[in-house]
Amino acid sequence: MNDNKKIAVNTIVLTIKLVITIVCSFIVSRLILQALGADNYGLYNVVGGIVGMLAIISTSMIATSNRYIVVELGKGEKGNPQKVFSTLMFIHVSLAILLIVIGEPLGAYYINNYLTITNATVSDAHFVFIFSLIATFFTIVAVPSNGLLLAEEKFLPMSIIDICRAILQVIICIFLLHYIGNRLRLYAVLMAVLNIANRVAFQWYCKVKYPNIVKFKLNKNKQDYKEIVSFTGWMLLGTSAVIGRTQGVAMVINLFFRNAVNAAFGVANHIGQAAKMFAITLRQSVTPQIMKNQEGNSTRSLNLVYAVSRYTFLIMLVLSVPLLLCMNTILELWLGKNNIPPMTAIFTAVLLIDGMLSNLSTGFDASIQATGKVRKNQIGYTIINLSIIPIVYFLYKVGLPAYMNVIVAAILTVITTIFQAYIMQELTEFTYKDYWEKTIFPSLVTSVVAFTPMVVLRSLIGDKVVVVLGFALFSALWTSIVVFLTGVNKYERNSMIMFAKSKLKKPR
Repeated sequence: MNDNKKIAVNTIVLTIKLVITIVCSFIVSRLILQALGADNYGLYNVVGGIVGMLAIISTSMIATSNRYIVVELGKGEKGNPQKVFSTLMFIHVSLAILLIVIGEPLGAYYINNYLTITNATVSDAHFVFIFSLIATFFTIVAVPSNGLLLAEEKFLPMSIIDICRAILQVIICIFLLHYIGNRLRLYAVLMAVLNIANRVAFQWYCKVKYPNIVKFKLNKNKQDYKEIVSFTGWMLLGTSAVIGRTQGVAMVINLFFRNAVNAAFGVANHIGQAAKMFAITLRQSVTPQIMKNQEGNSTRSLNLVYAVSRYTFLIMLVLSVPLLLCMNTILELWLGKNNIPPMTAIFTAVLLIDGMLSNLSTGFDASIQATGKVRKNQIGYTIINLSIIPIVYFLYKVGLPAYMNVIVAAILTVITTIFQAYIMQELTEFTYKDYWEKTIFPSLVTSVVAFTPMVVLRSLIGDKVVVVLGFALFSALWTSIVVFLTGVNKYERNSMIMFAKSKLKKPR
């Protein structure tokens, strides 16, 4: 299978998985909000955020594992993926143990001294924290297996496992609605069990499919550990920034506002992440090709960077136009009119815009990581994005509303894109001219043409549910047509037409 066909097949597989998991996730969001209530849902998000903050090292190791295994597999017979995998596994088991030893007392201290909750729920917070910590232990240990599957582009088995997890989560939420007792604690236990089973499944598949690679053999070469840990250290900076923009901000919100506001932020993040997942799906299928072509075929690698950044923006645009223009109606239908946490609509709207802006640099990270020179990028990325925490704290301190955090996030995303474009020019053959012509300009034109008539039409149709839903479907169709006419170039458009004709052509 050639590389372009492999990208297409992987994209189709991931898209099917995505549609199923997104449908399940929206069902879960409504059911779990109904089962737990806004306060307990907000508490679960905050406590989960504490674990996320503690586990940022393991999160950064996902990119490290993927990068080192991809590079080693690319060496062919000269490579030794078994040694790399064993090295990564030793590091991850050590990190997982360290997380338990350090994380438990730190988390308990934060819950007892800083978490804004009633005394009646302090014990629940500790309970949720412990089970989140246990699940995270297994998540860390499974990271090398995930990296191996990504490097081998085995998206089908990964998708099947993720789909099973999504369906089981729906079943858990339905069961919770009929459970009489402490639903928050039961949800924490069941989600921990589900996450552990998910990670064990990944490891089991790797053990069956790649027994020679995953067979552990202690690597005594200290230099290998030093190189991987050094790379991870720089990746850790960027990961801490990503965590800070979500869990870190959620903890700041908790200092100033009620749990219900955290619930609104959690729901908005859920919608934003669901919309971004279509773009992330395409990025996942292209990333291995960007990395593998970085040295031998840099022109193809950069063209993939420009293309995937534009495509991911356009995909999210198709979803965001109806969501932005029909937000209140969609939230009422999804969560129920009386179950919508305050400020959910504005949180969601700005996060969708932030997501589209971040997609304009989708391919940058893979290209930069492939060079191995990540220090300057990670330092700048971290400084820019972690600044959201002191900025938001100050804005809340002077009395500004809770939604200021997502506005600040969107501004920082633009600054990050400009900075990473500078790094790309320094490390690769990237040019601002090509980036403008192949990514920014077509994305900008498509957005203006798609949004302008829909904004005018939305102001004329009123708020009847049936009419608004019809408008949402029409706006998605309109945006798709505009994307086809202005968002893709002539070659891409002709390729799409030829592909469609080949599929529709009847066999003789």
